[in-house]
Amino acid sequence: MTLPPFPPELSAAPTVRAFGTALASFACHNVRAHGVQVWAVTGGSLTVVGEEGRGLGLSDGTLAARALAGGQPVEEGMLACLPFGTGVLEFVGADPAGVTALSGLGPLLGLALEGVQAREARRGRGRVAETVEQLVRRLGGSLDLPEVLTATAESAAHALGFGRAFVGLFSEFGEQGAYTGEVFTYGLDEGFTGGIKIGPVSFERLVMHGEVIRYERVRDAGTPLAQGLSELDPEVALIAPLSARGRPLGVLYVDSRSRGARASEDDTWLVLALAEQASLAIDNARLYATETRKREAAEALREAGAALAGSLHLPDTLERILERGVSLFGADAAGVYELQPDGRTLNIRSAVGLPSEYVLRVRAKVGAGVTGRAVERREIVTALDLTREHLGGGSRYTRQLLAQGKYPYRGVVGLPLGTRAGVFGALTLYWKEVLPLVGDELALTEVFAAQASLAIENARLYEEELRREREAAVLLNVGRLLGEDQGDRTLAEAARLATLALNAGRGLIALTGPDGQVTRCATYNLHPPSEAERASLLSQLGRGPRPLTRRHALPVAGSALIVPLRGDAGGDHLLGFLYADDPGTEAPSDRVLALARSVADQMALTLTRERLLSALAREEARYRQLAEGAHDLILSADPAGTITYVNPAAARLLEPLSGLLLGANLLTLPTPATRPALAAAWDAAHTQSAGGRAEIEVGPHRLEVRLSAVRQAGAPHSVLTVARDLSELQTLAAEIQRRGQALEAATSRQTELRTYLTLFTQAQEEERRRISRELHDDTAQVLIATTRRVARLARELEGPQRERADDILLDLNAAIESVRRFARNLRPSVLDDLGLLPALEWLATQAQTDTRLEVSGTERRLTPALELTVFRLSQEALTNVDKHARAHSAAIRVAFEDGCVRVAVSDDGQGFTPEQAQARAQAGHLGLIGLRERVTLAGGELDVESEPGRGTTLRFTFPG
Repeated sequence: MTLPPFPPELSAAPTVRAFGTALASFACHNVRAHGVQVWAVTGGSLTVVGEEGRGLGLSDGTLAARALAGGQPVEEGMLACLPFGTGVLEFVGADPAGVTALSGLGPLLGLALEGVQAREARRGRGRVAETVEQLVRRLGGSLDLPEVLTATAESAAHALGFGRAFVGLFSEFGEQGAYTGEVFTYGLDEGFTGGIKIGPVSFERLVMHGEVIRYERVRDAGTPLAQGLSELDPEVALIAPLSARGRPLGVLYVDSRSRGARASEDDTWLVLALAEQASLAIDNARLYATETRKREAAEALREAGAALAGSLHLPDTLERILERGVSLFGADAAGVYELQPDGRTLNIRSAVGLPSEYVLRVRAKVGAGVTGRAVERREIVTALDLTREHLGGGSRYTRQLLAQGKYPYRGVVGLPLGTRAGVFGALTLYWKEVLPLVGDELALTEVFAAQASLAIENARLYEEELRREREAAVLLNVGRLLGEDQGDRTLAEAARLATLALNAGRGLIALTGPDGQVTRCATYNLHPPSEAERASLLSQLGRGPRPLTRRHALPVAGSALIVPLRGDAGGDHLLGFLYADDPGTEAPSDRVLALARSVADQMALTLTRERLLSALAREEARYRQLAEGAHDLILSADPAGTITYVNPAAARLLEPLSGLLLGANLLTLPTPATRPALAAAWDAAHTQSAGGRAEIEVGPHRLEVRLSAVRQAGAPHSVLTVARDLSELQTLAAEIQRRGQALEAATSRQTELRTYLTLFTQAQEEERRRISRELHDDTAQVLIATTRRVARLARELEGPQRERADDILLDLNAAIESVRRFARNLRPSVLDDLGLLPALEWLATQAQTDTRLEVSGTERRLTPALELTVFRLSQEALTNVDKHARAHSAAIRVAFEDGCVRVAVSDDGQGFTPEQAQARAQAGHLGLIGLRERVTLAGGELDVESEPGRGTTLRFTFPG
């Protein structure tokens, strides 16, 4: 094909897009292509500037980018790309000869494109630079946001000669587009409301692509854009995006209502340049305002923190938190909610501005309402307008007010108050109007909540420290009294101290005997209870301290508590109980109950001291009896090594060899060869907590000895020696060791083989995957491309040559199908793409034997490794059916159960006996053995059922 003449209209094109449109039409006509796209580098990226024809959906720009980067023509399927200068011609279904002929015009096309781009750049550069410079001088580095916005609108209106302009900042934006809130105008009527809506399509063009939207009444009448601008009623308008640091700020709008007004391409570039310069100025002004607010807020928070730190009493601290919270954030009311011991209820501990009835009746639930959600999530929760949002109320009273439309507040902020001991509660701020806080102001509330939490924690720690000091003094006095004397007067004094510490009016300490009945009773401000009253109190004892109601307390008491005195740290050994009551009806708090437990533990510890000493003497006698009857050798020696005790077993074994042991030296008993070992064990017993160990020989006996020091306060350590005759045990131990080593070696070898088999299987699957992918992605694609080229060549041939080409096409199609089938057999893509069940269904269709797939249970995806294992096992089982079973039908049954999956592959073939299976394995047919090993590697179980003439069933069970 001859070289077509260069079209002169390309060099004279006014814009790059006009050049692209003309070139696409010229190229599509000359190369007889289905479609043509012209790509050009504009703004640093490769974009489409012209197109002609159809089939352009096949292109995504990848081939054009490759051609431009390599500087050479590129062809792929029906697509072909021809680079020229900074542009690319992309053809769909073009005549190769025409593309080759057109490539001769590449240098001329590149020069023409460069000329058009240069003219386009020169046309708008001078006017744009002058207008931007005027705006910069007009702003003069101002950081006042209203001044910046007003100057931008005025400069844009003057520069374009349109007469009207405004700058609108986004108040909100999302999937439905955006709305302009704060607006600064020039030349507009006072009746202009200021808010316009930017639809999602326009918003994407403005914000995502950075384009300028151009509106013309004649062209755009009846469009959504015209409806959005109906209030302004412009003849022509330009809308440019304002954005900085990747964040959308708003829009710059310029229009004219003069009939016949038009906006040129230069006007578009001018507005865009003004918008870019204004965006920088707006962003700087906003940053300055933000920093100013932050400094003011930081100073206010610093003052608040200093005020909160000035008190260590919790009520005073809560009052200061509320006052500062209301003052800082302009709230109409505030309340501090405290989490109750049940962990589910929040009560108002302190409040400012809240009605008294509200404070008394509100019982918020954790997880409900603003306050409950803040405590549950441990993060700030806000309600812009609680009367409209579906957050509900935290208590029944709040929900009633909301339902009746009488709830007094609209804006609500819940702030969790946490300490190291856990959640204290929440600080909730209330406004009668819609929540006025946004962004950084809400972040400041979180900072203030953190300061409040710290102040609360400090106050609680201070009060806790005071309480602990008082409690420690009570415990110390009670322990000292009962430690010195346990008479009636001392017991009565202990009852007085305990009663006062528990903030009670009356109290008593009752001691019980071995039968569990009260034997002694000491009281404070209380007549000794009768036998029936003591029995009633005994019946109320539990495992620890517990409050008593008026019904179970002693007469006159409104509330009471009782705590048992147990001598074995909360066990079943009862020593007595401590009782205290008060005329008031308020139940004892958890703190009082905890103190009662501590006092009772201290009393129990002191009261059991004598009993422990008596028990120690009894235990010593019992241990001596055990030593006398033990079969092991037990000897005791003083620090010098002199034997002070010998049990009968040691006397029977050693005294015939060494004479009388009592008074002899322990270190001289063994033969000279093993004495150093005993001496080393002796030293270890004195220096190491675990004691010393050695093997020694005494005559014909080989003994294993263990030495441990018996430590006594204020006295040298004696040594206890326990020995065992090893003569009979050594032979048995050697045999056990030998067999253990052999078993360990066999286990290690089996583990290595299983590890190797696992890695080998994984490598095999990876290799199959790679080969399948290469066959599908490379070989098959090459064959497809070759098929297309042969098909294209066949269309150009005639007669016998065309028939030969058609035969080649048939062979190529058969080869493609063969490659695809081989790739699927190696690694079916359906397993990776769709999962196990579709893969098994495909496997059933590929089997030579008529096979069906049955599934039961709730279907779910398994792990990729387990799905691959099940697929391969089923594939191997069906292969065995096709080769050996002589079956008419087969079935794959998959059962999804809780915690496991069961797979069964069955057939109605000839079956086999265990002897036949073993014979086939010895003959080298290892299919069943391989299946069993693969199931074991996957952590599953294999069950084989087969009888001659009744078919075979393989059942695989895997956890998962």
